Amino acid sequence: ATRAMTVIGGAGFSRTKRFDPAERLALIHNAKQRTKGIDVDALNAQVAEKAARKAAEAEQDRRYDQMASFYDKKLVALEQERREIQAELNRNVQSFRAEYQRKELRREYDLSDPTALRAEPPARVGDDDARIGASSLQRFDGEDLAAGERRRTQLAQQHAWCERQAAEKKAAQLAAKAADMAHAETVAAQEEYMNEAAAHHKAARAAFERSVAEENARLAQLKARRDAEAKAVDAELATAEAAKVESDPMINEDPAAAASAVAPGARVRVDHWKGMNYLQVRSINETVAAQREELEARRASEAAEEARNANASEQVRRALEQRAEQVEAFKREQRMAVLRAQNTQRAEKVERDATARSVLGVNTVEPEYFAQFGTSWR
Repeated sequence: ATRAMTVIGGAGFSRTKRFDPAERLALIHNAKQRTKGIDVDALNAQVAEKAARKAAEAEQDRRYDQMASFYDKKLVALEQERREIQAELNRNVQSFRAEYQRKELRREYDLSDPTALRAEPPARVGDDDARIGASSLQRFDGEDLAAGERRRTQLAQQHAWCERQAAEKKAAQLAAKAADMAHAETVAAQEEYMNEAAAHHKAARAAFERSVAEENARLAQLKARRDAEAKAVDAELATAEAAKVESDPMINEDPAAAASAVAPGARVRVDHWKGMNYLQVRSINETVAAQREELEARRASEAAEEARNANASEQVRRALEQRAEQVEAFKREQRMAVLRAQNTQRAEKVERDATARSVLGVNTVEPEYFAQFGTSWR
C-alpha cells in the first residue's frame, strides 16, 4: 500500500522505469493510448524475428564456408591423384624407351654405327664363307672343320639369349607388381585418412550441437525467469498506476478546461489536455504506415539477397561437379591410352616372335651338302 502511494516514475523506481511527470501526464490524458497501450508482444516478436534472422544468416554463412572448404580439399586431393597418375605414365614411357627404343636397336643403326669397322667379319669366317673364291686355297671340298664348334657356339648363344629374355621379363613383372602394390597402399592410406578426418569432423559437429542445445536450453530458462520477473514488476506497476489514476482528480475534469486562456485554439493547458485532434491522429497514422512500408521493403530486399546467395552457392556446386567430371574423364582417357600402348606392344612382340621363328629358327641342311661326299679326293 505504501508503494502504491509513491510518485510514479520518481526516484523509487529503477532507472529504466523513470520518466518526466509532464510526459507521463500527457500519456494519462491520451484516452486512446491509455486504453489500448503499446503492443509489447508485437515488439518482442519483432525482436525475436530479427534475432532468428541474424542467427539463420550466420548459420548459412558457416555452412557455405564449410562446404567451400570441403570442396577445396576434395579438388586438391583429385589434383594430387592426377599428378601421380601423370608421373607414373611418364615413368612408364621412359622405361619403355630405355628398354625397347635404344639407339642400337634401330633399323638404320648400321649406317651410323661408330664401331662398324671393328664389327666387320674377318677375311674368312668358315668353310661356307661366300667371299672366298677358288684361288683363295682356303676351302676344299668335303671339309667342314668348324661345324661342331659352330653348333656349340650357336646353342650357347641361344641359351644365353633365352636366359636374358626370361630375366628381363621377370624383372619387368616384379617392377609392375611392386608399382601396383605401392599405388594400392597409397590409395588405401588416403582413404583411411579421409575416413578418419570425416569421423573426427562428425564427432566435433555432434559435440558442438550438444553444447549449443544445452546453451539454448539454459538461455531459454533464464529468459523465462526474467520474463516472469518482468511481468510481475509490470503487474505491480500497472496496479499502482491504476490506483493513482482512479484517485487523481484531474482525470475527471471537463475537456473544455484544456483550452488556453492566452491563445485559445492554438495552445492547450498541459495539465488539462485530454488528447489529440483528428489531424494529429492522421499524421501519426501516416508515420506508422510509412514505417510499415519501409519494413516491407527491407524484408523484400533481404529475401532478394538470400536468393542471390542461394544462386551463388548453386553455381559453386555446379562448378565443382563439372570439375570432378573433367577429372574422371581425364582418368578414363589416360587408362585408354595405356591400354592402347599395351595392345600395340603385344602386337609388336607377336610380330617379332613370328619373324624370329621364321628367320632364325630354321637351320636345315640342303641335299647338295650330302651329295658332295665321295665325289672328289685330294
